[in-house]
Amino acid sequence: MSKEVNWKLLKRDIDKWNQLRQLNPENNQKIDLSGVNLSNMNLEKVNLSHCNLSNANLIGSSLRFADLRGTILSQCNLIGVNLRLANLRESYIIQANLNRANLSEANMIGCTLNESNLSYANLYETELMGAYLYKTNLSHAQLVNTHLAKAYLVGANLDNATLNNADLRWANLSQVDLSKTVMV
Repeated sequence: MSKEVNWKLLKRDIDKWNQLRQLNPENNQKIDLSGVNLSNMNLEKVNLSHCNLSNANLIGSSLRFADLRGTILSQCNLIGVNLRLANLRESYIIQANLNRANLSEANMIGCTLNESNLSYANLYETELMGAYLYKTNLSHAQLVNTHLAKAYLVGANLDNATLNNADLRWANLSQVDLSKTVMV
């Protein structure tokens, strides 16, 4: 299917979209939705795993419980998006804007979030073990009970971030200033 056909089906009927993806797993790795406008949409429980959504606009959309494993979300506009309980395992979210995004309880194990903006994001109990957060902006982010074991946070901005009970075991915090963070 062409990008336009995929985009129209996704906007019209998520259940049908998910059903087609389940029936045609051999085509799942080839879906290109780069640059599409999916802003302010209800995309809860959608299966977008392994899709290319680079440069897409998802401002204000709800992707709760969405399957985004291995998805390319680089340079996406994800301001205020709701990704609570979404599965983003091993996805690529490079240079994306997730300002004020809700990522609470999301599975982001092994994600690459290099140079992304997660300022004011809610990452409560988010699984970020082994994630790459090189030069990521996490200023004012809520990282309460967040699992960051073995995460690569070199050069990340954690100014005014709240890290209460965050698991930072074996995390690489080189070139990170923790003097303005809240940690208990």
